[in-house]
Amino acid sequence: MDNWHERADALHKRIKDELEIMQKKYSENIMNIKKNTLSFSCSKKMKWLRTPPKIWERLNNEYDFTIDLCASNENHLCDRYYTKDTNALEQDWSNEVAYLHPLFDSKIGKFVEKAFHTKDSLIVMLLPASTHTKYFHEWIYHNDNCEIEFLRKPKRGFRFGKDDGSVDDGKSLGYIKSLMIVVMDNRS
Repeated sequence: MDNWHERADALHKRIKDELEIMQKKYSENIMNIKKNTLSFSCSKKMKWLRTPPKIWERLNNEYDFTIDLCASNENHLCDRYYTKDTNALEQDWSNEVAYLHPLFDSKIGKFVEKAFHTKDSLIVMLLPASTHTKYFHEWIYHNDNCEIEFLRKPKRGFRFGKDDGSVDDGKSLGYIKSLMIVVMDNRS
């Protein structure tokens, strides 16, 4: 009987040791994923997020925007724009044909909610295609005033260009997460 208990204890210890090794490897892999995630909200490479030129050209030709809601003095796409300092979330968007490309961070939901509640406006948003989020389900999905276009990722990712407005060299991998264009038409 003691031999059986000894074997069971040895097996239990071996399983426990293997689990600890697997957990350590898993933790290391998660840390590597976090370090390598293409996130512009914490990117040191890009100070301002730009819209890929081909996407901007197509959307602006179709909608003729009156204002860029999330811009900087260096990357605005319209003559009228709001910056981080002028805070679009505190401004009135009524009677605008607005372009909205927020930084990919925790405030996206606030921008989408404001777009949903802004009357007499047409707001076109370039967003991560995060269909699992609260803002997607509460303000976009099943919204009769909303159209969604999921964008096909280019072979080497979406190209946002450099901070100075020039095109990047295309040698490095671009933004690889899925994007969507959301058109929220709240005009009467």
